[in-house]
Amino acid sequence: MRTPSMLRGRIRIAFALALAFGVSGCESLEKLNIFDTKKPLPGQRQQVFPGGVPGVEDKAPLVQPSNSNVSLGAAPTLKPE
Repeated sequence: MRTPSMLRGRIRIAFALALAFGVSGCESLEKLNIFDTKKPLPGQRQQVFPGGVPGVEDKAPLVQPSNSNVSLGAAPTLKPE
């Protein structure tokens, strides 16, 4: 026999799942955000560094640490006591 509290809990779970599936079907939820009151500033957007950041080479490989070529060798084996 089901008690009313068990039935009420299952109804809440079913309602939450239905709400989650309904909202996930929305294409965009941006319009539902009531806390987003910022408007984009007017004007034209321009790059700060049009040729890239000075002093940074984006095509150069990353510098490896000085000990990156150390041979690790075989893993040490533990001797039973």
